[in-house]
Amino acid sequence: MKKLIIISLLCFCSCSNVEVIRPTTELFYSKYPDYVYMESAHFIINAPSDIDLKYYSSLAERFYYNIMMDTNLFSFVPAHPYRIIIHKDKNTFLTRTGSFDWSGGFIKDNIIETYISPTIDSTLAHEITHLILNEFIGENIYFYSWLSEGLATYEERKASSDVDIEYENIFRTKVIPSPYRFTNLISFIPKKETSNDDVKKYYAESSDIIKFMISREGSFKFYIFLDGLKRNLSLDNALKNAYPTSFTSVSTLESIWLRERIGI
Repeated sequence: MKKLIIISLLCFCSCSNVEVIRPTTELFYSKYPDYVYMESAHFIINAPSDIDLKYYSSLAERFYYNIMMDTNLFSFVPAHPYRIIIHKDKNTFLTRTGSFDWSGGFIKDNIIETYISPTIDSTLAHEITHLILNEFIGENIYFYSWLSEGLATYEERKASSDVDIEYENIFRTKVIPSPYRFTNLISFIPKKETSNDDVKKYYAESSDIIKFMISREGSFKFYIFLDGLKRNLSLDNALKNAYPTSFTSVSTLESIWLRERIGI
């Protein structure tokens, strides 16, 4: 009898450790009471009823899975489902959000807002990456814009062959002849730049560095690197902790990347 009780207690404890209880999130969104919803494992999609919510819900989950594969963040569980607002067209998006005409979408209060367009796939892939990194790393992510934008642009490029071709052309014509030094790349703030060409070059180089790190050393080491930044390690120490035999510092990562990707 005692043996049976002990086994029962062990089973109860084991099951209770597996269960994850997440706070309830309103499915309807009060800002757009006329929009319907669809909930999936990680997202709540709000959109007009004439939009194919099932398609965009599946698309968001696919991009989430791709990011998990590239970062090995499978142990990460978002505190709440991420909300995505999808407007039916650009005019509706601009009218209802007051966004700038050039905007294809944005994140505010942990919510993505965008609209149906030929580039919605790449927009969602990019912004979902930001949501995940922002929550996993926390406030420290704002010190590493090149990392955040680099990974988001890398996922964006994977989501759209047209976007990938665009950035590959920029890499070939702008980055290879004159790459940003890493000290400049790390301090680069896209929102403060007036030259769109410089910003595009920054995105092209940052995404290539992220792709290089993941493809050369694998997603598990990249996860250890991200976790180091989350734990307040310096950039050099996070690299050394994750890549003890290769990218042991920023300068080492730069020299290896320059040699293997730029040819210098």
